Amino acid sequence: MTEADHHRVLVTGGGGFIGRTLLARLKAHWPLARFLVTTRGDGFIDVGPRISAAKVDLGQLDDISAVVESFRPTIVIHLAAQSSVQLAHTEQSIMWSGNFQTTYNLLSAIQTHCRDSLFVFSSSAECYGNTFTLEDFVTERSPLQPGNAYGRSKAASEYLIQDIHHGPSIVLRLFNQIGAGQDERFVTASFAAQLARIERRLVPPRISVGDLSAERDFCDVNDMVEALVGLLIGAHPLDRTSTFNICSGATRSIQSVLDILLTLTDADVAVEIDPARLRPSAIARAGGSNAAIRAATGWTPTTPITQTLENLLNHWRARSAQ
Repeated sequence: MTEADHHRVLVTGGGGFIGRTLLARLKAHWPLARFLVTTRGDGFIDVGPRISAAKVDLGQLDDISAVVESFRPTIVIHLAAQSSVQLAHTEQSIMWSGNFQTTYNLLSAIQTHCRDSLFVFSSSAECYGNTFTLEDFVTERSPLQPGNAYGRSKAASEYLIQDIHHGPSIVLRLFNQIGAGQDERFVTASFAAQLARIERRLVPPRISVGDLSAERDFCDVNDMVEALVGLLIGAHPLDRTSTFNICSGATRSIQSVLDILLTLTDADVAVEIDPARLRPSAIARAGGSNAAIRAATGWTPTTPITQTLENLLNHWRARSAQ
């Protein structure tokens, strides 16, 4: 057996948007590894072969410490987070407790019970903040200048890892993700959900939008998962703390994303600006370089944007039919 066969992988947020896809891929690559997913509540629940679920509040150090002590993970993948940028403007304390405090608790437990484990942290392109206004495509060496509580809590967590984690770590600065299963709070999922309801005549044929002029780097969730899998199983030797942008390497306007979605439906839809969806942003364009992850693993995104958006729309069509 190889070393990977003995892996015990703890995944926080494993039932979420990225986590579900990631677990399926890692199970296929590591057929003898064991997996533990954290959820909210008390006790342990078996959720399938080689995957168990621990109901735990990551905000409680004693709770997560007991889980880590029992499972003794060799790899910890920390995906759980408060990730709504909208919430970052209205509920900053929730952002800090949901992102920084939970990361501190998890790292503290790891230092006590399995300090040499690999720690993989799901960070965000929001850490770059105002740097996007200065650089066309930010790299991992670009300054961190986060402009909201979400970005600041993620950036602070990155520094926390450097200060207190004894073992190796991988920091993933994720750019905008798209795919089936994404929460409707996010712009592309919001468009798709509204269109699906319009198609079934559940709502009037009007789609409400915010600012469509901003340009962002959108990447299919399956491509993002492949990037992480490549780092875990196929990368060249990494530094003790390695940081990677996970992005497509290109930007497109939110207007262009909506335009593609509108070509995928036969519904006659009016587009209306909703003042409640307009959030002031000084970042007109947020572009990232993926050169580092390509050099480390050979990864490159392969899913065409039209296919990604069609998958997303079909997901919401199925949801609307229930």
